[in-house]
Amino acid sequence: MAENRSPLRRLLGGIWRFIVVVYSLLLVAILVVVPVAVYFVFFHTPQVSVPENSALVWAPTGSLVAEHDSVNGVLDQLLPQSHTVAVVRDLMTMLERAADDDRIDMVLLKLGALGDAQPGQLQDLARAIRRFKRSGKKVVAWSPDYDQAQYFLASLADTVYLDPLGAVFLEGYGVFRNYYAQALQRLDIQVNVFRVGKYKSYVEPFIRDNMSPAARAANTAWLKSLWSTYEQQVTQARDLPPGALDQYVADYADQLAALNGDAAKLAAQAGLVDKVVTPMMLQVALQNEVGANAANDSFRHIDGRAYLRATAAEQDAAPSKSRIALVVIDGPIIGGDDGSLTAGHDSIPRRIAQARHNDHVAALLLRINSPGGSVTAAEAIRRQIRQMRMAGKPVIVSMSGMAASGGYWIAAAADEIWAEPTTLTGSIGVFGMLPTVGKALDDLGISADGVGTTPLAGALRIDKPLSATAKKLLQTEVERAYHLFVSHVADGRGMSIEAVDKIAQGRVWSGADAADIGLVDHLGGFHDAVAAAAKAAGLKKGHYVLELQRAPASWADVAKRFLSVRMTQALLPDWLASLINGRGQAWMVPRFDDPRHLYARCFCRVAATSTHSRHSF
Repeated sequence: MAENRSPLRRLLGGIWRFIVVVYSLLLVAILVVVPVAVYFVFFHTPQVSVPENSALVWAPTGSLVAEHDSVNGVLDQLLPQSHTVAVVRDLMTMLERAADDDRIDMVLLKLGALGDAQPGQLQDLARAIRRFKRSGKKVVAWSPDYDQAQYFLASLADTVYLDPLGAVFLEGYGVFRNYYAQALQRLDIQVNVFRVGKYKSYVEPFIRDNMSPAARAANTAWLKSLWSTYEQQVTQARDLPPGALDQYVADYADQLAALNGDAAKLAAQAGLVDKVVTPMMLQVALQNEVGANAANDSFRHIDGRAYLRATAAEQDAAPSKSRIALVVIDGPIIGGDDGSLTAGHDSIPRRIAQARHNDHVAALLLRINSPGGSVTAAEAIRRQIRQMRMAGKPVIVSMSGMAASGGYWIAAAADEIWAEPTTLTGSIGVFGMLPTVGKALDDLGISADGVGTTPLAGALRIDKPLSATAKKLLQTEVERAYHLFVSHVADGRGMSIEAVDKIAQGRVWSGADAADIGLVDHLGGFHDAVAAAAKAAGLKKGHYVLELQRAPASWADVAKRFLSVRMTQALLPDWLASLINGRGQAWMVPRFDDPRHLYARCFCRVAATSTHSRHSF
């Protein structure tokens, strides 16, 4: 007779069987999926050809980044329908090749899956679209909905299409944060903050319940600069009167109500879109332009990623000399090696040193898209830049979406700085932050006690309040780091320390304003910076950009991210899965790992919205 087991034993047995099943599934995934992935990624390359008289479908999917991290690069091949990031230079290269390709008759900007995109990043893509249009070929745009970033690119098209159920939703730019002072107080957690800079607002959420007047004024200034650039470029592209976008946003709710909620009709009446069409109607229109695809009901086209692969072998062979080394600094600056969309204290200097020792490299181009981070890490990168220049090789900086705080600490050491009008830069300030939980532990009946040989023994433990000596020590170090920051900028920009201090204080500037006050040399995009690097190195035509990339990912990292992507896609909404698998972890969650608790980091990402395509073809 079977033994009658208690409910508790049955419950524990069920839990154990569940654990065994999960473990077995993970083991199968690693033993089966990874070998299959290795084959498809490295040994199975499907042949792709470019159809004659076809359209290039230019479809950025996910958040814009300056470079793939090595894990995402593999995942994009494993999960071709699940891209979480889009590399800006890949998108530019598609358009550059297509402009001179007789097989490509037009480009379709399919923008519904474009995610997080900062204004400065969009500028390079806009330049690439304008260059393509100069080839005389047509550009059309389509999306079921347009958010602000998507519409900026769409506005450059010859014809802008919108789904009848869609909308063009513009809201301007904003900066919004959560503030934790009351919550921390209720939890009896003391956040000890040490900072220099009137506008260094990164730490405000930990010590305030709202935005300070100084931060509000500074943020308003650069937000207005960004919106002014957006409005000017869109109204010019769409041939709209000045102030048309402000009027559209201000009257949006009332006008939408007057049209019984027909947002697509409102966008058409405002001149933001040319035609309101269903996906099937769009198919017919595109078939009339480039012909039908005999294999299905679609128009004759090729996807942008497939186009890159198909045309890779057609490119001219790279010369062995006259190279410009490209090093990308994308994401927060951290200690150690590069992480997922972060720039490492060890990795970046190693790549710069590699360029310095390469006899075929004549100049270094730094592409920066970073809010800053660890002071120690930023200084390690700056020192390598100085070594590069001492070796007689010029260093040019190209700023993308932002190069602020620690990002500018690095940039200031270059020979020349290029930025977009909407790049966020400056934020020349330093802070230190060390939370202590001694009071919270006391509330739980946990106390800390002990002895030390000096007054500083245990002074920086988080389980006891900071002493006056420890606070003085940390504030002094922050002030010294700020003085170093200002001195580096003054030295690099040929300015006096007093002049730098006036425009520093942690204040954020748009690229356009930064050029006016001397923090930036020129306004322009990536290709402008490449040309400047070639000129500085005395190179003639035929110079070649050599990208020094991140180290290859381990298969353990790939397997872990693969499972993470699959699980979040299965369990979470698209927008949240994209945030977690894309830029969210690196850019939104701070990493405080500086050995001296000193940080030069800016919270200056504009609030962004994104929509995802509800239709496909």
